[in-house]
Amino acid sequence: MEFFDYNCTYCKKAHKDIKKLISNDENIKVIYKNFPILSEESLKLSKIAIFLGKKSNLDFKKFHNEIIEHKGFVSDEKLRMIIKNIGYDPDLLFSELNKDYLVNEVKKDVELAKILNLRGTPVFIANNELVFGYVGFDELNTMLNTQQ
Repeated sequence: MEFFDYNCTYCKKAHKDIKKLISNDENIKVIYKNFPILSEESLKLSKIAIFLGKKSNLDFKKFHNEIIEHKGFVSDEKLRMIIKNIGYDPDLLFSELNKDYLVNEVKKDVELAKILNLRGTPVFIANNELVFGYVGFDELNTMLNTQQ
């Protein structure tokens, strides 16, 4: 499990390590938890990701990879292009963002982060171990391969 913020530089760096882990072991399953603490833009991106995830896991993955691999903040123009390329109307999608189900899903992730006393991103949980901050591929790999 990873708690992340789409605008977190270290989350973007950790994403490369996560992709490498997944490519090395197809049995690895990553559960992403939104912790949009850096900006209102982070919150918006989290809601879009949840919306897409409810429609299609493949659409979520396309969006997630595109956004998390983008350097810096995503401009509105770039965001619209990404959404269109995935096959959605940006205006229709944006009109959904304040719906209760999306607001509540983000709140659930944030509340869990608060229960765990998280204060930043990224945070990883693997084999009941909580690791704060960017730790790199080798540490993540060790965490996943340590049996409790």
